[in-house]
Amino acid sequence: MAASKIKASDRSKVCQQVVTILKKEYGSRLPAHDHDVLDTLLFSVCLQNSNYADAESALQSLKDDFFDYNELRVSSITEIQNSFVHMSEPEWRAMRVRDVIQFVFENGYSFEVEDLKKKTIDAAEKQLKKIKSLTPFNISYTLLFSLGSHLVPIDENTLQISNWLGLLEPGTKIKAAGEQFKGAVRKSDVPLFFFLISKLAGVSQLQKTVAFADGPDKEDPLKNLTAVPGRLKDLLAGKITIPRKPKPKTAKPATKKSEKSASKTTKKSTKEVKGNKTATASKSVAAKKKSVKKSTAVIKKPVVAKKTVAKKTATKKTSSAKKKIAKKATKKKTTKKGRK
Repeated sequence: MAASKIKASDRSKVCQQVVTILKKEYGSRLPAHDHDVLDTLLFSVCLQNSNYADAESALQSLKDDFFDYNELRVSSITEIQNSFVHMSEPEWRAMRVRDVIQFVFENGYSFEVEDLKKKTIDAAEKQLKKIKSLTPFNISYTLLFSLGSHLVPIDENTLQISNWLGLLEPGTKIKAAGEQFKGAVRKSDVPLFFFLISKLAGVSQLQKTVAFADGPDKEDPLKNLTAVPGRLKDLLAGKITIPRKPKPKTAKPATKKSEKSASKTTKKSTKEVKGNKTATASKSVAAKKKSVKKSTAVIKKPVVAKKTVAKKTATKKTSSAKKKIAKKATKKKTTKKGRK
């Protein structure tokens, strides 16, 4: 079945329902906005991915920690980031603040940018885009509250919760999200819609829930959009829970019986090992004795043989000597008889 396309009127209807639900939760009174253009720019840096209370305290900390904007301009990022120590990305916020102050000073050698209100929205947007490191959220927020443009500022937290609710199609980026909300929210309703949706996105507990809980499970974006009011009510009521990870299985502790049996088996095995060791040791000793006896017997035999050989040779020598003596004696006898 083909997915139904979302019309601007469909999203507009759901956005009105969202505003009605959030007005009951947070009220409909907008915070006072008495900042000039420069402070509006700096406040947008403080407000991005944060909440109104923390943003106001951070902006006040910037004014208290530095004598004036000129001192802020020549300060290091490490010094400026101390004003954002309790917020996310303090280094990035400090760098954006210094870039804003430096750009404003280099353009007019002052810290007045109220002439931005005299320009058209397109011209003012082009000028703000020249400030390096500024985000689309900073530019849209400044154009909305300083020039009254029909723009809905979107940061990462607002985008995440809008995607999770189903207000936007899955995978929608920040720029496309701003365009979709622009077509769905009337110009006069933008400040209230932005305040309420950013208030919702700034709650830390809801951020954790949205980050880990499952989003819309339907493939049809239109069905996801129509289910937004119900999901929002469940989120505010605490009915959306974070799925817990299964605990790893741990080995059961050994009982006393198993410990006794294990000790018995270990004792038996040690006894068997000892018996095997003694048996093998005795066998090896007996084998060594036998080998020693054999070696001694082998060594003695050639000695006896040598003695017998010597005796035989000695007897042979004596017998031959006796024979020679006997021959000599017979010769002498014969010679004596001849002489007679």
